[in-house]
Amino acid sequence: MQTIAPAANAPTATSQPGQGVPRIELLPDERHSVAALAHEYARASASLDARRSLQLAALMAHELPRSLRRLMTEFRLAGGPHAGFLISGLLIDENALGPTPKSYQERPDRPELRHADAVLSLVGSLLGEPFSFSSQQRGRLLLDLYPVPGHELSQLGSGSTAMLDWHTEDAFHPHRADWMILMGLRNHDAVPTTFAAMADIELSDEHRALLFEKRFAILPDESHSKTFNVATGAADAAEAAGAEPFRRIDTMANRPEPIALLEGDPAAPWLRVDPPFMHTNPLDPQAAEAQDALLAAIEAKLTDVVIGRGDLFVIDNKRAVHGRRPFTPRYDGTDRWLKRINLTADLRRSAGSRLGDHGRAVV
Repeated sequence: MQTIAPAANAPTATSQPGQGVPRIELLPDERHSVAALAHEYARASASLDARRSLQLAALMAHELPRSLRRLMTEFRLAGGPHAGFLISGLLIDENALGPTPKSYQERPDRPELRHADAVLSLVGSLLGEPFSFSSQQRGRLLLDLYPVPGHELSQLGSGSTAMLDWHTEDAFHPHRADWMILMGLRNHDAVPTTFAAMADIELSDEHRALLFEKRFAILPDESHSKTFNVATGAADAAEAAGAEPFRRIDTMANRPEPIALLEGDPAAPWLRVDPPFMHTNPLDPQAAEAQDALLAAIEAKLTDVVIGRGDLFVIDNKRAVHGRRPFTPRYDGTDRWLKRINLTADLRRSAGSRLGDHGRAVV
C-alpha cells in the first residue's frame, strides 16, 4: 500500500480524491489479490444461505492482503484523527456493471456487481459485523445509492439536485452503525462526498458539557418511513417478515426520546447529528444554542472527498459526519453509483430486534 497524504495547497478538494483525509493506494499485487479472493468468495457463497454466506465472508476476510488487514485492524482499534480514509485502486470493470439503475425496484444481477458486493463484504468484515435496517431497502445488507427520478430535492441517498446535508448515518437509532463503507462504482462527474471529523470540531467547554446532556431529539429520516417504502415497493416485503417494521419508526418519529448529541469520552466524544431531523425543546434555549454551535462548528470543518470507481471510503460513524454535494442527474445510465455497508462492533446489542433471512435487519 502507498499512503498519499492530503495535498495542503490543492486548488479545490474536488480535483483531488481524498483531499482532507488520508488516501491509501493499493499496489498492483494487492489489487489482484483482493480481486482473486472476491471472485473465490462470490463463487463459494453462491450456493449458501444468507447466514452461512456472512460467516464465510468473516472467515475469508482473513485471507485479504496483510497490509489491508493491518490498516483496517488499526482503524478499528485506534481510529485516526480524520475518523475516515479512502482506499483506492480496487479493480472494477465499469463496462461490466451495466447502466446505473433509476429505481429501487430494479435489482440488476451481473457478475461484476456480485464481485463488487464480495469485495465490500470481505473488507467490511475486517471492521465489524454487517447489518441493516428492516425499514430500509427491504433490509438489504448492501445498499445502492444512485439518483432516482422524483427524489431530486429529498434528503436521501437517491437525491441529487439538493445538497444532502451532512449527518451521522441513522443518527436517530440506538443501534446505528459503528462504521460504514461507501464503495464507488461510477462517478463520472466527480460528485463530492462531504466529510468532517469530530476530533477537528472546536466547541466551548460550556457547549460541550450541554451536548452531553439528554436535551435533544433526532427523528427518523424519510428512507425509514412506511410511506417511502410503499412508494419504492419495499413495504410488503418488510411486513411479510412477521413483524411490524415501521411501528418502532413511527414511535421514534412521534414520541422521540431525549438524547445527548455527544457521548462517551469527553476528551474524544462520539457524536450523532442529522440537522434536518433534529429538534430541541422550545423552552430550552440553552440546548438550542449548544446545538447550533455544534452544527456551525461542523460546517466550518467540512471537506470534500470524491469517491471514484474502485474506491472505498471507510468512515467511523460515531466520530464523523458525511453528506453529498448537489449535482444534476442525467438518468441515462451513467449517473453516480455507490454501494454502502453498515457495520457494528457488537451484533449482540440488537439481539431480539432483528429480522430477515440473514437475521441482521434491525427493527
